[in-house]
Amino acid sequence: MSIFLALLMAPVASAADERLLRMTKLYQDICLVRFPDDKAVEAMMIARGARELSKAEVKVTMRDDPARAWDLNDGGATLWIEYPPFHACSVRWNAPEIGNMDAYRAIANAYENAIGGFRPMRPMEGDQGDIHIHAIGEERVLPDRTTETLFFFDQTISDPKRRAAGETGFSLRFVHQYAPPEPTASPGQT
Repeated sequence: MSIFLALLMAPVASAADERLLRMTKLYQDICLVRFPDDKAVEAMMIARGARELSKAEVKVTMRDDPARAWDLNDGGATLWIEYPPFHACSVRWNAPEIGNMDAYRAIANAYENAIGGFRPMRPMEGDQGDIHIHAIGEERVLPDRTTETLFFFDQTISDPKRRAAGETGFSLRFVHQYAPPEPTASPGQT
């Protein structure tokens, strides 16, 4: 029995954990198995009956970055493909709590161990307006200096007025990304 199947069969603690398991499975099936083949991802979205988001809807999240996204018909959960220079596949959803991350860790560990070369990244913390963003992940550097990364992001509203009005949940996302090499300084530059 696979690790993921065993975790799926374990008792689920909450509705948030149940949804987390569904999002983890979707991430595994699409972002770890089919991605970076964009046509395979698109075919899976069509097969699932997902609604493609409009360019205006995508722009709200991605601004000017080239991307496509689909509504997964699961209470606002979405799947995103960002196109190079940062090529990424992500599953995003909102939840009242982060939940039990064992299933995610199991599939991320299995993927990373099968390929090898991944190492933990320093956690990222930052604010964009009144949204606090936290990310953890593992990365490996490929021979062409491209970086492959598996991330888990959680975002919360940090503005006290918005929190007092009830915006206390999390925006969560799992991301599988290929990033271009970091530019190196030319001789004489610091």
